[in-house]
Amino acid sequence: MADTPIYQLVKDALRAKIESGALLAGDMVPGEEQIAADFNCSRLTAHRALRELADEGLVVRRRRAGTQVAPRDGGGVLIRIPSVREEIEGRGFAYRYELLTRRHAAPAAVIAEALGAAQGERHLNVVGRHWADGRVFQHDTRWINLAQVPAALDVDFSEVSANHWLLENVPYTGVDHEISALAADGRAAEALEVAAGTALLRIERVSRLGDRPITHASMLHPGALFSLKSERR
Repeated sequence: MADTPIYQLVKDALRAKIESGALLAGDMVPGEEQIAADFNCSRLTAHRALRELADEGLVVRRRRAGTQVAPRDGGGVLIRIPSVREEIEGRGFAYRYELLTRRHAAPAAVIAEALGAAQGERHLNVVGRHWADGRVFQHDTRWINLAQVPAALDVDFSEVSANHWLLENVPYTGVDHEISALAADGRAAEALEVAAGTALLRIERVSRLGDRPITHASMLHPGALFSLKSERR
């Protein structure tokens, strides 16, 4: 133990809290300053411990939202909402985001129900496209629950996607996914700039903080560009 680096001791102590259930999925992890005080170490040491826990998928770090225990399903599969930009750039493509529409409006009844919203209650709808080089990688229609994320109303989303802004600013503890395959009809083909009949994948996602829905997103991908990954810990 005497030869164990301090960052490893900090990391092991935080891991033990996560694995024992003392810190549950979605719980906030103490920040670097608090960890440094608790363990009588430097903030650099605390930063390294948290960074390595994040690299191992045990915690999720966001610049302004802090660090939280990573969500998991009942079987121990790590559930992450991916950063579209990181996914595209990780494949070696140039990333570009295009805002199509942004409106403050009442969603359709099925979306309102998914958001736990009253009929006629207005929320924020952001529609955009994520490009990988010269191809549309994802068409994204997203409703943000303003009862849970009121700050979103002040963001114009012309320079940053809703996906990126939410991951940076809003913690979540769970996600529900429905994935289906379909052939592109005229509207979908136009949105993705592919031929009619092209194989597509559609993902419907509701993100939650506890039992409170945060967003409802409907995403379309050309099937040849899409992959879904999870990690078991």
